[in-house]
Amino acid sequence: MTRGVIPPLILGVLALVSMAEPLSINMYLSGMPQLARDLDLSQAGAQLTLTFFLAGMAVGQLAAGPWSDARGRRGLFLTGSVALAVATVLAAVAPHAWLLFLARFLMGLAGGTAVVLARAVAADLTHGPELARVFSLLMLLGGIAPVIGPVVGGILVDGVGWRGVFWVLAGLNVIVALGVWRAVPETLPASDRTAGGWRPLLTSVRKLLADRAYVSFTTGFIFSFATMFAYVSASPFILQEHYGFSPVQYAMIFAANTTGMFLVALLNAHLVTKVGPLPLARIGNIVMLVATGYLLTVALLDAPRWYILAGLFTVVASMGLNFADNSALAISRAGKAAGSASAFLGSGQFLLAGVLSPIVGLVASAGLSQPVAMAAVMVVTAIIATVGVHSGARALGHVN
Repeated sequence: MTRGVIPPLILGVLALVSMAEPLSINMYLSGMPQLARDLDLSQAGAQLTLTFFLAGMAVGQLAAGPWSDARGRRGLFLTGSVALAVATVLAAVAPHAWLLFLARFLMGLAGGTAVVLARAVAADLTHGPELARVFSLLMLLGGIAPVIGPVVGGILVDGVGWRGVFWVLAGLNVIVALGVWRAVPETLPASDRTAGGWRPLLTSVRKLLADRAYVSFTTGFIFSFATMFAYVSASPFILQEHYGFSPVQYAMIFAANTTGMFLVALLNAHLVTKVGPLPLARIGNIVMLVATGYLLTVALLDAPRWYILAGLFTVVASMGLNFADNSALAISRAGKAAGSASAFLGSGQFLLAGVLSPIVGLVASAGLSQPVAMAAVMVVTAIIATVGVHSGARALGHVN
């Protein structure tokens, strides 16, 4: 297919697919303390429900990206979408913690397949600044999910518990599968596909990893996501148990923070075709770095809870720049291997986030307060992300 502007119907379905990942992460967060009580889990144990999901996302993306480069996008895209709905039903009925962990892993495996193919389809259809604009629009259209998801989830948890949240997610994932089936065509012609087998895959891997700009911007994207996910995984316990917010108040705070990211992504979509993704990515990372330093300071001082809310809002809002621009800068280096590039980007993102999910709880259990443990992890990941973007700029010859 000729690269240009993505048709609105396809763009809408890709945005719908992009809702699967944030909803699967944040819609049940306010019910995590309840889940821990119901299944007799510690804070770190409850956070493993995120870890297993994210590990599945990592594996699913690693497998789906290169496979789609060789076999095409549509069939695997549809398979992943259907499997996501089935796995979500399993999570809703899981009677024991380990069955829930398995269901969450399968949800991640299927969701990872769908998400990586959504990015690859977008890269098949457009490129350059237009691709960065599309990724921003996907964040905006799919950004409805992280804004309303926590609020709806908080209401559902109060009414029907955390299991009810998964039943609602199952219904939404059926709609996702129907959208992929009806609207998304095959976007990778046979003439543009890579050869099958391990040797072409390893060749593609070597080429990508030898590209300093790709590796650097991928690092910027992965560690920006890790910074936000340290907040995502720890905030249900910190805001509800440490600072005393109710589940519904927590959901409203989470939604407000995500609205900030939504608005910044809207601004990014307007500016990126005029100034390019690199300057915006550098600004986003600097804002994130400063905001995490502020968070650590107010946590160490044990300042009133409204101070930490201001820092969290700023960190999350900066992701409206970091996610779209870093991912576009990375994937634009891949050419016909967009599926593999998207897979490495996404698998690294979720693998690192999965490792971090229980770490904040473990650090807190070692003697630090929960807010200090969260902020310390966020500072470290923000520093690494900023170094990655700076290195990518140098690789492209932008050293100022």
